[in-house]
Amino acid sequence: MAVDWEQTSVRFKEDPVLRSWAVEAERDPETTAIDLAHAILFGRAQAALEAVAAGGLWLTADHARALHFANEMAELRHYGPLIAVDGGLPVLAPGVREVIGTFDGLLLWHDQPPWQL
Repeated sequence: MAVDWEQTSVRFKEDPVLRSWAVEAERDPETTAIDLAHAILFGRAQAALEAVAAGGLWLTADHARALHFANEMAELRHYGPLIAVDGGLPVLAPGVREVIGTFDGLLLWHDQPPWQL
């Protein structure tokens, strides 16, 4: 007895909706700060973000790698990238600087170097 199998496949295209750091900071500031701190620590991206905040002219390959990993962690938590482009230069994404400013008050950045933004 022969058994015939028909195989069909369906492709789903998923367009992830990534949340804005600025919008989420207004909705849930503590969770947003925790998620951002985790992404930055995971990517070891503090120096890279400080370089971006200083104009982005001195970004290195190590900075790019750190930003890549931090952005990957942010995307896993459904947030947009930590940086944007303005006038051809990298800048901190809207809300990132403000959320970083809350780290000390929420005790999220103890035992880490102070921020130089």
